[in-house]
Amino acid sequence: MVHHALPEEAPSRSWFPRDPYARFALVSCAAAAAAVALLGVTLLGGLEPADARTGSQPPETELDSGRYKITPIGAAVAEGDFATEVQVRVDIENSDSDPIPFFDIGSTSQLTLQPGGTELTSPSLRFLRYPSRDVIDLQPHMPEEALLAWAVENPGDLDGTAEVLLTVHKAEKIQGSGGTEPLWVRGDKVVGSVLLPLGEG
Repeated sequence: MVHHALPEEAPSRSWFPRDPYARFALVSCAAAAAAVALLGVTLLGGLEPADARTGSQPPETELDSGRYKITPIGAAVAEGDFATEVQVRVDIENSDSDPIPFFDIGSTSQLTLQPGGTELTSPSLRFLRYPSRDVIDLQPHMPEEALLAWAVENPGDLDGTAEVLLTVHKAEKIQGSGGTEPLWVRGDKVVGSVLLPLGEG
């Protein structure tokens, strides 16, 4: 009986070098390349830094509520017709197909004074092209430069305030009862927050 010799298995080949020094050099090069790539993404704006205290984004970050898009630009204290106001300059656009009552925008946006966290309520909206007139509805697909203005009932609340935090919540639709129109309310989901230095208007 003739026994046939089995073919020898070809030694497995790996791209990973066997020499420990060569392995160290390869891993070091890979880590350096990853660090350079991450630095490049950061410098190009791919990773916006968040504020460590609030988890917020810097000015000029766009926030999308699902019905409207808003980009906070800056904030200032100013004297309004009837009260001291905190005014936030924004770019805003209704991305829905129907007009949005301003109440829906005001209810889904939240402004707090920093530090301290005092919340201001019931803002008004004014287009920069009509600065003396409060806006009732935001028309679809018409980008606007505008001011969101919160009246400050107690100006003493502004003592020590250096920044304001604008937080936008996702808008949620709930069905009305008895055949009434559906309502849009502030949802639990936070779209994002933008921290703005507070200046003088």
